[in-house]
Amino acid sequence: MKIHLEQGQKLVMNQQMTMAIEMLQMDAQELDTYLQELALENPMLEIHPPKETGIQSWNTVSANHSADDGGSLGELRAAADGSLKGEVREQIVTAHVPELMRRELLYLLGEMDAQGYLPADTGDLQAFFGDRQRYENAVAVLQSMDPPGVGARSLSERLCLQLRRRGVTDELPYQICRGHLEALARGQWNLIAKALKVSKSQVLEAQALILTLEARPSNGFGGSGTAPHVLPDVELVWQEGQFHVVPADRYMHSYNVDAFYTKMAQDPSLTPEEQAYFRSKTAQAKWAIQCVDRRRETLCACVEGILERQYDFFRGTADTPVSLTMTELAEQMEVSVSTVSRAVRGKYLTCRRGTFPLSAFFAKEINGPDSGTRQDALDTIKQLIAGESPDDPLSDRVIAERLTAQGLQLSRRTVAKYRESLNIPSAAVRRGRNQSS
Repeated sequence: MKIHLEQGQKLVMNQQMTMAIEMLQMDAQELDTYLQELALENPMLEIHPPKETGIQSWNTVSANHSADDGGSLGELRAAADGSLKGEVREQIVTAHVPELMRRELLYLLGEMDAQGYLPADTGDLQAFFGDRQRYENAVAVLQSMDPPGVGARSLSERLCLQLRRRGVTDELPYQICRGHLEALARGQWNLIAKALKVSKSQVLEAQALILTLEARPSNGFGGSGTAPHVLPDVELVWQEGQFHVVPADRYMHSYNVDAFYTKMAQDPSLTPEEQAYFRSKTAQAKWAIQCVDRRRETLCACVEGILERQYDFFRGTADTPVSLTMTELAEQMEVSVSTVSRAVRGKYLTCRRGTFPLSAFFAKEINGPDSGTRQDALDTIKQLIAGESPDDPLSDRVIAERLTAQGLQLSRRTVAKYRESLNIPSAAVRRGRNQSS
């Protein structure tokens, strides 16, 4: 055993820093709800009603773009009323869990797509203090909510969650869902039976059960066919020949430190414990207000950067935004990429062309600033499959290897997801079609 000194830097997350990060990544509705709840427990935080409430006439998200899995104008959040996300949010708000866990669940809700899926990869663990186990615990709580299968990270996991919720104890359906769904879809029952060392009749029985499961628990919820109403965070206003970035504060409650309780806190007759209580609550209220101000400044700075790059789109002289990554905007603002990511996640901008999620103006990066975007990967996958041999189509694994060789590092599962989004069947199906023709 030896004793030695070591110099280094370490980020220590205190309660104030945690509050600042959480408030930065909240959307307008989440922030308003959070501050109202904080005002209920903190008498020093005084709440005032919004200056305006009539925004329903223009806050419908632009619906002339089809939804996809990210990085486009179709990346729209589900409607709060009657939507899958609205249903899950209601369960999170009313769940008997610690407040920190509730914040983590709301973060996961923001990551969840309209079909109820979480991203396949863990992503940024900073919201969970860098602790993967905290992330897994929060995912497990989310997956315990209704409808069964919500919060899954793959179709396989979604089906297994539903089997578990039904109390299915037979291991065979789980095994098929985990590793043989593609073979099941092709009707290769004998192949599955041989691989799992069971009879064909057992496979067929398990298939009958699996077919009763819901591949899309979002079915039955609203929001898929209509444009949702959202509370925008920023307005882009055209005045006197130029755009102005205006925070949409007039549609939110406003807050300040309550003068009545501030005067009460100065009463010399208060006990030391009472004085300590008021000091603590005053500090909390002031910090919350500062966090709101910092969030506003950061968000407006992000929109200013987006406006600079997407000026032609907002003017109406371009139909689609130009390529912009969060890394590029972060370098321009001289902040970290995670700051930009938190600032724009779940936030909406309204302008004369409609209301859009800020994330729609960014190209999704795959593995850092120099590794290409999601669109690069989609284009390359289409090119590789278009040039493949009809007798020997490329498997997802081979495509992943070729993408890696070109600097686009994607897993086989991600390649499969992107291929499916292009409506391109698997290699086995493509080979079968070629042979039959």
